[in-house]
Amino acid sequence: MQTVKTIQGDTWDAIALRVYGNVLRAQDLMAARENVRLLDYQIFPGGVTVATPEIEEGTATDDMPEWRK
Repeated sequence: MQTVKTIQGDTWDAIALRVYGNVLRAQDLMAARENVRLLDYQIFPGGVTVATPEIEEGTATDDMPEWRK
């Protein structure tokens, strides 16, 4: 599993956009077992290590209604 270091002011969706190119992947980041200790953060300080798991294509929007995709 790879990791990324946060930049001051990062949010889950900003990290997901930077790593995966899709803000909807924020849920996948938060669901990773290695990131459970970080769930209290809404806005990150700089230098926090966040795990970035491999994610299968198509999982970010599967639960969304068609009009939201």
